[in-house]
Amino acid sequence: MDIKISGFYDEISGNLDKQIAEIKKLKESYLCPRTLDGKNIADYTAEEFSKSVLPRLKKEGIKFSSIGSPIGKISIDDEEGFSKQLKSLKELIEIAKLMDCKYIRVFSFFYNDKDPDSIFDQAADKFKKFLEIAKDSGVKLMHENEKQIFGDTPERVLKLYNALKCPEFTLCYDASNFIQCSVDPVKAFDMLKDYVEYYHIKDCGRYNVEVPLGLGLGNYKYILGQLAKNDYSGFMTLEPHTFKYSLFKLPVYLMPLGFLVKKYFRTFRDIDKAKKIGFLKRINRTEVFEWQYFELKELLKKVKED
Repeated sequence: MDIKISGFYDEISGNLDKQIAEIKKLKESYLCPRTLDGKNIADYTAEEFSKSVLPRLKKEGIKFSSIGSPIGKISIDDEEGFSKQLKSLKELIEIAKLMDCKYIRVFSFFYNDKDPDSIFDQAADKFKKFLEIAKDSGVKLMHENEKQIFGDTPERVLKLYNALKCPEFTLCYDASNFIQCSVDPVKAFDMLKDYVEYYHIKDCGRYNVEVPLGLGLGNYKYILGQLAKNDYSGFMTLEPHTFKYSLFKLPVYLMPLGFLVKKYFRTFRDIDKAKKIGFLKRINRTEVFEWQYFELKELLKKVKED
């Protein structure tokens, strides 16, 4: 099993230089860009990227594992937004080529208050337009399962995959997002593993809030064990979302306990207990990101030994 670890390092900082510094500190070389210098990657033109970002990445030997774009993360009926995303995707593909990057992360449209199955034809037709732009580019559009988009359950992910099956289309698996959709992540993994090329590493606890890897319901020991048996080689991108714990722990502890605050309060207490952290101790965003990194390294080491 040959795993390359990447990350959404904007969970530490939106500043690219700080992201690069953390990558170098961890002795890694891959970044999954989402926010660079306070600007979403989809808002860059290839020309802007070439001038302001590319030279800095080349100087430090930083590569892209995938591009964490928001393409498809709009309402199914947002025609103006869809037109803008078609233009953005063209630029993103050029940026991917500049970085010799094989994947662009995409989504399959929010269904809002509609029956998700009722938007299938509309979502597939729009997705085909994305794929037309990617055709023969050498770049694959990589669908991520996400809450309240058409492909939020493994059944609907497979339905879309089978309808659109083409060389430019592949899947990304996110256990936490499945958990937040009340889907068993093991069931989803077993259904999709033959079609998935890429993994986001994010765990989710019993209150539907993200927690450090290994403290949630993601069953990563099983997932990584199966990938080891199948000799999976590819990327795993850290997307812990546990920066919320760093930023909001003390405010949540001190706020009145409404429903929203209560689930965060309970989750943050679970993290404190697991990590043996005092009630008032603050942990910075870099530290919680590194929890994810080192836990993944340890889990990968164990499954390889097994």
